Parts: sequence; structure tokens; C-alpha cells
Amino acid sequence: MSDIFVSYARSTAAQAQQIVEALRALGYGVWRDDELPAHRAYGEVIEERLKVAKAVVVVWSAEAVKSEWVRSEADRARNERKLVQLTVDGTPLPMPFDQTQCADLSGWAGDTAAPGWRKVVSSIADLVGGASPKPGAAGPLAANQDAVSIAVLPFVNMSSDPEQEYFSDGLSEELLNQLAQLKELRVIGRTSCFAFKGKNEDLRAIGQKLGVAHILEGSVRKAGKRLRITAQLIKCADHAHLWSQTYDRDLDDVFAIQDDVSRAVTDALKVTLGVGQTGQIPGGTRNVEAYDLYLRARALWQNAGYTNMLRIADTLRRAVALDPEFANGWLQLAEALAIALTFDLGPIERMREEQGKALDKVIAIAPGLWAGHAARAGRLLRQGKLFAAEQAYAKAIELGPRPFTEAPLFTALIGGAGRINEAIPYLTAIREVDPLRPLPTLQMFLVLAGRYAEAEAEYARTKEMTPGPLQLADWFAFSQTLATEDRASAKQHLARLIPNSPNALVFNDELFAVFDDSDAAIAWIRRKLADPSQDLQGVVILFAFLAAYFGAHDYALELLRRVFIELRQSAPVLNVWHPVFADVRKAPGFKDLVRDYGLYDYWRESGKWGDFARPIGADDFEVFR
Repeated sequence: MSDIFVSYARSTAAQAQQIVEALRALGYGVWRDDELPAHRAYGEVIEERLKVAKAVVVVWSAEAVKSEWVRSEADRARNERKLVQLTVDGTPLPMPFDQTQCADLSGWAGDTAAPGWRKVVSSIADLVGGASPKPGAAGPLAANQDAVSIAVLPFVNMSSDPEQEYFSDGLSEELLNQLAQLKELRVIGRTSCFAFKGKNEDLRAIGQKLGVAHILEGSVRKAGKRLRITAQLIKCADHAHLWSQTYDRDLDDVFAIQDDVSRAVTDALKVTLGVGQTGQIPGGTRNVEAYDLYLRARALWQNAGYTNMLRIADTLRRAVALDPEFANGWLQLAEALAIALTFDLGPIERMREEQGKALDKVIAIAPGLWAGHAARAGRLLRQGKLFAAEQAYAKAIELGPRPFTEAPLFTALIGGAGRINEAIPYLTAIREVDPLRPLPTLQMFLVLAGRYAEAEAEYARTKEMTPGPLQLADWFAFSQTLATEDRASAKQHLARLIPNSPNALVFNDELFAVFDDSDAAIAWIRRKLADPSQDLQGVVILFAFLAAYFGAHDYALELLRRVFIELRQSAPVLNVWHPVFADVRKAPGFKDLVRDYGLYDYWRESGKWGDFARPIGADDFEVFR
């Protein structure tokens, strides 16, 4: 008997067959109803096959949602805890299946490295266990460990000076980024790789946690102008060394060493390099002094304070002065200035002008550098040029790695336009390639989509990975309880927010004291915002959430207008689509807010109306959720 049962609607028979063939190629026994024997009753065979299957793969589509057969089979699988569901057209799932993870295979053409497919295979591996491969079949890899996959662990600093760690870390990240260009190779993101820095953990365990089959690790010893780099490529399953090399070179040879390591890894894994003769990322430098300054600046990014951003900018100015064609140096300079500008301090106009010129330099020097187009999109977004920003992001995604893991600003843009369900796959793709990276943004989008069970699961994942206060994740969990009007849970989350929140002027004992009395709570909000001794302009959005929850919908709309129109703050406009504002969106003034912010013009220009709005005639629209 087959381990896997595939359920689908007739209109998606071709996609179902493609899925069946891909699973069989992994060594699984798979059954679908094209194998019905002629002499037996349909229902009898379905019942038999469902009963013995260890996993039931449901292929959701617009037709499948309406099919009694598919829904019955899915319900049986759900009750028996062996449901694996995927969608081939993005159709919203019916209740209660919308409360369970669903892989997105929209437009899937058989790419086994696609995040949605990896999610399907991982779920099946959990349910079925090791398959019995057919002769010659490799069989499924446990825990999503793709055969052509790699994690680059931080190279160990072996220099006598511990401050040289910036160099070893930077070299590791450069190698990671270089390998990430390869479309055939699944490369784990920086956050997950660097989570093992300084830890002496078994490589097999690391491979299982990250879902990779190979590890690249090494060490760096830098002494004056001499450099010793040791690198080795290891197979996680048996610790076999596929390749190793020690380089004793002058510092000027660091770029050649990076090229050699990348090429050796691709040769060992039999991956086509396909990124030019040297494999260098567009926008780099061959000037060792400029490169060293660039790595020093990158090492400072953990502190996002104003003074530190100015320090980073000064370091990068020196780097690009040494090599004016160093596009990545110009890019990091532009990003540092962009963050510094958010503090609204110092010579703002001069910094804004310098930031714009730096971005222009990036695009002029390295038009193929995806990160340059992403940074330009961020600038356009801050200027309110929404459609131009989306076009710049589209260029970045076209040029960038697969999957595109630097999507939070892009999802903020399309999420702000109400395209919540379109944004979520970009964020889940990040989770697939960077599994130890906390993603509170994904948690927020799941709340916006009303997928509360998934949001709670993502919150639990973040808590598991992040020691200490969570801030954003805690706030999103609190906002979910506001949306569901679960006052008891809201108070529990509020109790957690009060001691940990940086916004102590909002989340404090005074709010807790009035939380059970809506009128008293609204009065407290008005008093706080009217108090000239407290600077609360930067957190008005938090008060808007509370006002909506306590039933003051007109006042909540007034506060939203203050945030997005009067103050033109950087708070993501996607907040307006939060379920807590559902009644606020029914107010006539909400359409004025949408128009004044520029969303209506963007909808008309792009033709993409999202999940909450639709056009009426040539010059009007309605918000329907």
C-alpha cells in the first residue's frame, strides 16, 4: 500500500500529477484516484486508501474548496493528524483548514528548491518517516536537509588581537553572500548561521537544525599584511571532509582566496557557478584598505543609535574615498544615513542630500546590484512614491537571490496597500532559508490575515529563539488579543508588556488600572496625549489601537490621521488593515485617509487592490473588510 494519498479537484489534475511524480522521485509510494481499479466501487477504494495512508496531501484550488469529496478527505486527514495541505492558486482555504499551515505552490514548475515544496516534503518526512526508496532513488532527506544545501558558519578568529574578529566575521558573510548567488544552491541566511558562533555544537545537530546537508567552516589569522585562512567543507551526516584548504597569503590576496573557496565549494557540490568568471558580487572592491574599512563599518551595525550611525557613515566615507567605484561601500553609507535621518537630528537636509547622491552612485556603478534597487525602493517609499517604490523592489527581486530573503520593506509596501495574503509567502520564504531568524513581521501579517493560530505558533517560535524581552513580538501578540476582544488574554499580555516595553509611557500600570472600563480608558488616553510634559508623538499609533479596542472608533480614526497624514510618521501604514480597526474602516472618513495618504492613486496606477478594497466606477472605491 502507498504511504501518501493525494486529494485534488479535477481541474488541477495536471498539477496533482506533477506533485505525485516529484514525490515518487524521492522514493515515496503515492496513490491518486487515477489508479482506481475497474472492478471496485469508488468510495470503497477511497476509504481503504485513506485509512492506510500515513500522509494525505490535499491540493487546494478554487474548485477543490467547493468539492465535497476533497473537503471530506481533508477533514478525515485533519482528524487523524496526517493532513499536508498546499495551494496551487492562492484561493483562501475554507474553515477550519485555514487554521493549519498551507504550502504555497502557486505557479510551481517542479523546482525542488522552492520554499513551498520544501515545506511539503518536510511535513511528509515528519509524518511518513524514512521512505522505502525505489531502486536507484535517493530517498527523502530528513528534516528538509536538501542535498545541495549549505550553511556558512562564522570563521573563527585565530589572530592574537581579538578585535580582528570583525575581519573573520566579515569574510564569513562575504562567502555566504557569494554562494547565495547560485540559483542551484540553497544557502542558509546569516542570522541562523551566526547563531552558532562560539558554540562547539556537533555538525550533525547543526545540519538538522538548519535543514542543510553541508557546512562550510574555517578560521582566519591576520597578522599585519599576512593572512592565513583555513576552510573546509563538511558533510553533516557523517562528518566527511569533501574539501579543505589552507591559504598562507598576503592580505592583498583576500579576494582571490574568496573566489577560490567559492569555486572549490561549488566544484565539490557539483553546482554550476554561473555568476561570472570570479564569482564576485557586483559592487565590490579590490582595494584592501577600502575593504577593511567596509568590514569595520559592518561590524558596528548591531548598534542602531544615532551616534553610531554617524560613526559608520564616517568610516564608509573613508572607504569610498579610497575606491570611488566601491558600490557596496556607497550602499552602506546610504543605509547608515537613512537610519540617522529617522532620529530627526543634526544637519538633516545635508544628510538627506548626501544619502540621495550615495544611492545614485550605487545604481550608476553597479546596476546589477539587487540591494541598490532595494535601497532605492526604500527611499521612494519614504517619499510616498508608492508605485515607483514597488517597481524598484520588483527589480531588486528579479536580480536578488532565490528565495528573496530581504523582503520586510517590500512586504511593508504591499501590506500597506492591503495585499496581506500576497506578502505572507515572501516572509515564510525567509523563515525557510533562515530558520533561526525571529520574524515578528510574519507574526503581524498572520494577525492581519486573521490566521490567529499560525500567528500564535510564530510567536511561540520567536519566544523559543529569543531570550529576554521580545518587544515587537509581544506587542503583536497583544494586538491579536485586541482584535479577538479576548480581554483576559489582553490583560495577560499587557502585564508582560509593562515591565519590558520601551514605550513605558503607554504600557504602564495606569493603563492596566483602567483596562476593564472602556470609558475610563478612553479618558486616560485623551489625558496622556494632551499632556504637554510628555512627548508621545512617536507612539500615537499605539494609542490608536487602544482607542479602537475600547470602542472609540471616530477617535481612533482621528489618531490614525494624525499618524499618517499630519505627522507623516514612518509607522507602517499596513497597521490600518489590522482587524482591530475593522469598524474604524467603516467610517466615511477612512476613505479620505486612504486618498490623502496616496493609496487610492497607487491602487489605480498599479491595478492591484489587495484584500480590503475594490474599485467603483472610474473614480471611486469601497473598503469591504
